[in-house]
Parts: sequence; C-alpha cells; structure tokens
Amino acid sequence: MIRPYMFDPESDPESQDNEPTTPQIQRILQPVTAWCNCANCAVMPTERENICCLEIPQIVTRINQVPDIITCMTHHPGFEPVCLNVYSLQNALNVYRADYGALRLRGIEPRYRHLAYRTFVSWCWGYLGRKIRVVIPSCVVLRIRQEFPDAGGSYVGFRPPLD
Repeated sequence: MIRPYMFDPESDPESQDNEPTTPQIQRILQPVTAWCNCANCAVMPTERENICCLEIPQIVTRINQVPDIITCMTHHPGFEPVCLNVYSLQNALNVYRADYGALRLRGIEPRYRHLAYRTFVSWCWGYLGRKIRVVIPSCVVLRIRQEFPDAGGSYVGFRPPLD
C-alpha cells in the first residue's frame, strides 16, 4: 500500500546549518552590475522590480529557444515583433476588448505600454489567471518604456493583485 510522501527523503537535522544567515544586501542599494547579468538593467524604484531577465526561468527558457547566443531578452528576435510592434499591440488590444471590454487608459502611449507588458508576460509565462501577476525584469520594462514613454515620466511599476 502506497502512502503519501512515503518515498520522500526525510530531513537530516545533523546536516542543517544552525548558524544565522546574513541578510542579503538589498539590490536597490547595490550597483546594477552586482545583480544584472544581461548589462541592460537599471535600478528600479522597488526592491522587487530589481531583477534581471537571466534570473527568471521562464524567460531563460524563451531565450534558449533561439539558436544564436543572446545575452538579454531585449535582444531576442521575437521581442520586437511580439512586444514593441504597434500593429501586434493593436491586435492585442482587439483581443483584450473582446475578453475584458474597453481598456481604460488615456492616451496611446500608456495603452501600448500596458499591452506590451501583457503580451510579454503571455509570451513567456502563458496564461496566468486573473489574480496572478509576475514581475517583469528591469531590462524589459526599460525597453518598453523607451519605446512607449510617459510624457511626465510617471510610471506605476509592479503592483501585486488586489484580493
């Protein structure tokens, strides 16, 4: 008779380290070169947003699908047509409207920026569900903001879902 967890290894209290771990220095206080491996990131306003594309397994999987050596997701040959091409984003807007109704963002730049973030997440993670959000790496956010800038420079950044 098989019982749940019967084949899982048991923990060994002798091998566990009882020394307190030293807290990691916050990335927001570190130079970008300390945590960015793609050389295209910049320090973001919150600790959670300071992440490189090469640290996220779903993005690394997408990068590895290309036969050429790519050092950053923003250099992926599919990044521009999927996330930055306005015609692709217009199509994504039509799909969004069919599923959710009107997108309540004023101005074309915020609308394209929002759609670019959505299509990037969909491209790398697939469908996540209504209240599941992921942090987009700094390099990707910066590239999308470069393509679709906010006139006042006021960006929202990552917001966790509301319960």
